[in-house]
Amino acid sequence: MIKVVKTHLSPTEKQHLFDWGYVIIRGAVAPEAIKTARELIENYLPKDEHQLLVPGELATHEQITGLYHNHAMARIIRNEMGPTPPVISCQVAVIPPYNTLGGEPGLHVDGGWSGHIPDNADEIDLQTGRPRDAATYFGEQDEIRGTNDGLLWMNKEKTLSYGSYTALVGVAVNDQLEPGNGQFAVLPGTHEIVEHCFREQRDAGGIIGPEGPDWPRIGISRKGKPYCNGLPDRIRKIAEQRSAVGTKTDKWPWPELEPVLLKAGDAVLTLHSCPHTPTPNFGPNPRMSIYFRIRRLREGNRNEGTRRVAHGVSDHPDRGYFGQFLDYPDDYDPWQTSINKLCDHWSEWDGMQDFVRTQ
Repeated sequence: MIKVVKTHLSPTEKQHLFDWGYVIIRGAVAPEAIKTARELIENYLPKDEHQLLVPGELATHEQITGLYHNHAMARIIRNEMGPTPPVISCQVAVIPPYNTLGGEPGLHVDGGWSGHIPDNADEIDLQTGRPRDAATYFGEQDEIRGTNDGLLWMNKEKTLSYGSYTALVGVAVNDQLEPGNGQFAVLPGTHEIVEHCFREQRDAGGIIGPEGPDWPRIGISRKGKPYCNGLPDRIRKIAEQRSAVGTKTDKWPWPELEPVLLKAGDAVLTLHSCPHTPTPNFGPNPRMSIYFRIRRLREGNRNEGTRRVAHGVSDHPDRGYFGQFLDYPDDYDPWQTSINKLCDHWSEWDGMQDFVRTQ
C-alpha cells in the first residue's frame, strides 16, 4: 500500500494554527526514517547529558535534515508558507531521563541572547535591564555571543535586538505522549499579542526587542534571581495569571503551558511569535526531537541560501550564524524587512492568505 504524503494543512489545522499559534501534524515522517534518526542520535550523544549544541556532523547529517526535506513538512511549508532557502542544519534536542533543566521551564520567543549574567539583582540596572558592569558580560561593544549562539543586536545601529524566522518545525523522534517527559510546550493563543508588542515598540520609534519598551533584557524573578528575558512583560504577566488560576499536577505543575503530545513521527508547526519552551523530564526515557527554524524566502536578499546563515538552525538569519555581518544591496534593508515581518507574521504565509482574510 502506497502512503499518501500530506501536502497541505486541512481547514481544521489552519484554524488551530491561526487561533493558537501552533498545530500538530500527525504521521509527518515515515517510521523507518525516524528509526534511523534515533539510532544516529544514540550513537552521537551521551545518554545522560543534556547538550544545547550538538556536533555539527549530527546536526547537518542528511538522515537528520532529511526528516524535513524528504517527508511531509517540506511540502506543507512550500504550499502554506511559500519558497524557502534550503535547510542545511537543525537543532537536535534531547532531554535525558530525570533531567529537570534547572527545575523551571524557560518560556521564550526565539531570537534572543542568553548567556552569562550576574547572579545578584543589585548588579542589574533596573532602568535598562542591563548589567551595571555590562562590558564584563556583554563585551565592550556588546559583541559577546550567547551560550545559545544568540546575538545581543542584529544591526550595527543597535535598534533591533531580536532575530526572527517564520515558523518552527519540530519532529518527534520518540513517543512524547506522557506529560512530564520533557515535552515541548507552548503558551497557546498569545502569538497575536507578541506581534502587537513588536508593533507597539516599532510605533514608539525606538528599540525593537529587549531593551525596547516593556521588555527589559534581564528580568528579576520573584526570588530575586536575574534571568535572561525572552518575553515582553505583557506576555510574562499573562503566563503568571494563567499559572495562578490553573490546576497543577505532579506530572505537569505548569498550568499556564500546553504540553504538545506527540508520537514518534508526528510534527508540530509553531509560529515564531508563539512563546514556547522545553520542559523538565521526570520520566525514565529521553525526549528526542529535531527542530527546524524556517524562514520564508525574502526576495531581494542575495544571501538567501548561503551556508554562512545555517538556515534551519539559526534564529538570526540576517547575520551569519557566528555573528558575521553580511553584504546587502543598497535597495534591500534586512533589518526593516524583519521588523515588518515581526509586526505582521501572516504576511509570510502565502497559502494562508485567503483563510486569514475570512477570520
